[in-house]
Amino acid sequence: MATLVYTALHTLLWLLTAFTLTTQDLVKLSVTPVITAECNQQVTLHCNVSSSQNDLSIKHMKWSQNKMSLCSVDDKGIISTHTHNLSDFHCEYRHGQLSLIFKRVQPLDSSKPYMCKLQSTGGASHRYTVVTLQECYGKVEGSFTDDGPACTFRNVHPDGDVLWFHDSHSLSHVKHYTTKQVEEGGWLTIRSYLEQKSSNVPYNCSLKSTESGRYIATTLVQKRESRARAPGYARQGKNGAGSQGPMWTFLFIPILLTVTLK
Repeated sequence: MATLVYTALHTLLWLLTAFTLTTQDLVKLSVTPVITAECNQQVTLHCNVSSSQNDLSIKHMKWSQNKMSLCSVDDKGIISTHTHNLSDFHCEYRHGQLSLIFKRVQPLDSSKPYMCKLQSTGGASHRYTVVTLQECYGKVEGSFTDDGPACTFRNVHPDGDVLWFHDSHSLSHVKHYTTKQVEEGGWLTIRSYLEQKSSNVPYNCSLKSTESGRYIATTLVQKRESRARAPGYARQGKNGAGSQGPMWTFLFIPILLTVTLK
């Protein structure tokens, strides 16, 4: 009796294993495991269905993140979009491919992996895509306040440290204050000012990424009356931000020549 029970259980397990393997072979999902998003650029996540069955029918297919559905397509090919965050995205479906398209990736968008899940007549399957966001910053502002030179970096990712320079000399020995605030979408606004109240020299305020150790943005800060005499900066960042590069400003003085003809 015990032998018959063991044989039946063994046969059942074999059949279940064979069925699982056959189902996995019938339908497959393919995604890009890791996608690197450039700052302020559109990013597309593709999920493709392939099958050895010619008559495979998709019942339901969706993109989700952290158990929250972003968009789905039903057996009639109708797309439903479920907006639950601040991201600007939409989905497209064509011939077994469901695409999740972000107009611009934000830091919160890259905090969790994305899952593409399929339910079909050939079985179910799911795959994950991880989106990483490159170092990014938006607007850079520099000004001279009553407390001293100040600078602000907006839409920063990832975190960064502010360093002050005069020419090429570090001012790490001079007291300065830095604040950081998390904005919508996970962006950082970083403000800093240097305690140097009575100085007409220009200062360089630079943002250094804590992740890579690279300088990702910089701006020149100087008093207005000295701007016509000192070299300025105007390098345009890759993402359209006002990071700064060398630019000379000259003050031209017209000379009036008087010619007397006799």
